[in-house]
Order: sequence, then structure tokens, then C-alpha cells
Amino acid sequence: MMATDGPFVPTYGRYPLTLVRGAGCRVQDADGQWYLDAIGGIAVSALGHAHPAVRAAVQSQADQLLHVSNLYRVPAQTRFAERLLEVCGGAAVFLCNSGTEANEAAIKLVRKHHWKAAGSPPSGESPRTEVVVAENAFHGRSLMALALTPRPKYQAGFGPLPGPVKVVPVNALAEAITEQTAAVFVEPVQGEGGCHPVPDSVLADVRAACDRTGALLVYDEIQCGLGRTGTLVHTPRPDIVTYAKALGGGLPLGAMMVVRPDLATTLGPGDHGSTFGGNPVACAAGLAVLNTIVEQQLDQRCTELGARLMAGLSEAGATVRGKGLMVAADMGTAAGPVIDEMRQRGVLVCPAGPAAVRFLPAYVSTEAEIDEMVDVFAAAWAAVKAD
Repeated sequence: MMATDGPFVPTYGRYPLTLVRGAGCRVQDADGQWYLDAIGGIAVSALGHAHPAVRAAVQSQADQLLHVSNLYRVPAQTRFAERLLEVCGGAAVFLCNSGTEANEAAIKLVRKHHWKAAGSPPSGESPRTEVVVAENAFHGRSLMALALTPRPKYQAGFGPLPGPVKVVPVNALAEAITEQTAAVFVEPVQGEGGCHPVPDSVLADVRAACDRTGALLVYDEIQCGLGRTGTLVHTPRPDIVTYAKALGGGLPLGAMMVVRPDLATTLGPGDHGSTFGGNPVACAAGLAVLNTIVEQQLDQRCTELGARLMAGLSEAGATVRGKGLMVAADMGTAAGPVIDEMRQRGVLVCPAGPAAVRFLPAYVSTEAEIDEMVDVFAAAWAAVKAD
């Protein structure tokens, strides 16, 4: 029987830690102890905790307007959407609350596009529904997003899942695309799958195969986007990009961005919606995040800090993979004991598969904080091996 979680449905394996405060790259527990946060809310806190630009934006917007329906225009939402399109090179955007919701919106756009291309059959069914995904992909927890996440530990007990979904190794993605393929979903750097970058040559081949067959290419940049891997725009350009996590700086904010202009009006009034999507306060935070990343060139900073982090972890003896500040240190043995030992020594991390520790620190981390992560990792791993 699964352990209970107080008043909550026990869906989380929580660490024995209660966090009450955050400042910069550190968080404080209920007993007053501070920890270096190298997980960042799982890639959410790109600017760390209580960043002055985000705090000021949230406070200002909260004083003006917390929420109205998307039946009306809201200045904070418009400013954010326009800036996102400007920074990331899109034609239109649908705002929502999470990455899963962004991927669901993308699936609906894909199906509506192929339905229209087929002459809008009266059945209402799209003639092309197959989605190709990579092994070890992670695209969310709703039923459709879960169908795109081919991992038994997540899917068990929830079938039958929507489909059809074709699962292939990353290097076989392009070969799997046919005239029946509606879309390919790919993370330019796999997150939950272990911080594996998809080779540039594979992405180029996938882009070419989609162009040849009429399939749509969707980049899931929910964890790897917005500068974390050292770039604001992954290439070659897809038709659709989904964002979340870092986008709201700690508030729930997701986006499906349409890159290809002719797809911008595929979904029309009533085709999709969200009560809370594009919330004014979340959008104010998102605008502050985007402006800070661009103005301080934090995408370049992620490249510099990531190189330092990976070099240190490699020197400590781990097999290192990732890109920018999205890094996994594979030890070849169970990651759990090392993660626990690191927590005891004041650094918070999470797993990247069963044998790797994942680092997703803030873009505003200092060199000293990166070195602290490495030192604590090395000491924790040594202590676990000595037991």
C-alpha cells in the first residue's frame, strides 16, 4: 500500500523537507536551514527565487487586476505575448497554465490542420492522426500527453491511451515519418529521459522528412527552452513550439507558439480555450523573465556556467551529458542515495533516470555556486561509495 501524504492524494514521492522561503539561488526550510537549489522547481526558477524584477512585476499587476476572462483583452497578456513572439520568432501564441496543456493545444492544432487540408470531412475526424515520438520522451501527464510519453512506469494503469503513437529511437525519427504521420514531437534536449541532447543532424533530417511528407514538426521546449541550453531558438525551426516551466518565473504559465505563419489561424473561435490561461499576473511575471533573460544575455551565461558544471562533474568521475544548465551526472549506480546525501549536505537536486543526478540551476547562479554543487556532489558520491 502506498504511503499517505497528509491531506493530499499521494501522487508525489516527497523528500522529508518543508520549504518556506527562497532568496536568490537558495531556499530555506521550516527549521531555518538554507539549501543551494540546483533543481529550481524542476527548471522553473530560471531567475532564482524572489528575483527583484519578477517580484516588482507581480506586485504591480496584482495591485491592478488579478483575473478576467479571455473574452476580453488584457494589456499585460498582450505585452507578454508580443514579447514572446519577438524573442522566440513566432507568428501567434496560445497561452495556458502548463506544459501539458501547451502540448494538448499543439495536438489539437495538428489534427485541425490535417482535417482542413483534407477538405474538412463531415465526420469531423482528421485523416492523419499518427504522432511519432522518441524513446524516453516525456511530454506530460494528461491522457494524450501521456500517450506521447512512452514509459511504462507513467502509463501503467491508464490505458487505453489515445493514439496512434509510433515510438522509435531518437536516431530513427526521420525514417519513421511517412505520408500517414500527422506530427513529430521531439525535445531538442530530453529532460525526464536523462538530459540527452538530440543531435543537430537528427533534427535536420526530421525537418526535411516533415517537409517532404507534410507532417508538422513540434518542439517540446518545456524544460529545455528559453535559454537553458544556451540558446533562445533551437534550429532548424519547427512548425510549433511548446513552452512552460521557466516561462512564468515561478507562476503557472505555458504557451503553444505557432512558428509557421500559415498555421496561425488554424484554430478559430471556440476551437480551444482556457479559463486561467494567460492570467495577467502570470503574464506580468513572464514578461519580466523574458526581458531579464534577453537584456542580461542569460542564454550565453547558461552556456558558460554549464561548461563549468559539466567539467567539474566529469572531473569528479561522473559520465556527464546535457547542454547548458541542463545537466545529468551518471554514476552507473542508484542515484537516490547520492541525492539524499547531497540534501543532507545542503544542495538540492533530482534524478535523471535511475542512475543519474540532474542539475537544473538558475541562470543567475554564480561560479562559486556552481563549484559548490560540484563539490557537494563529489563528496556525497564518495560518502555513498564508502558505506
